[in-house]
Amino acid sequence: MIRLLDIIFSGMALLVLSPLLIPVCITLKLTGEHEIFYLQERVDARGLPFNIYKFATMVKASPSLGPGTVTVRDDP
Repeated sequence: MIRLLDIIFSGMALLVLSPLLIPVCITLKLTGEHEIFYLQERVDARGLPFNIYKFATMVKASPSLGPGTVTVRDDP
């Protein structure tokens, strides 16, 4: 029963937030790495793996960019 309520409320939240999510998707597609979603595998409390979809907002090669190119000293 709780699983069904989770699915229903998640679907309703996606519908309500879609006016905000659609411009974010378009912006991510047109800038940066041209990818919208990032798939990440995580582990739950029981130790079982599950997948989570996130917005792909980071640059893929960010560790190899070197120091000082992403942030600067005393960055507000």
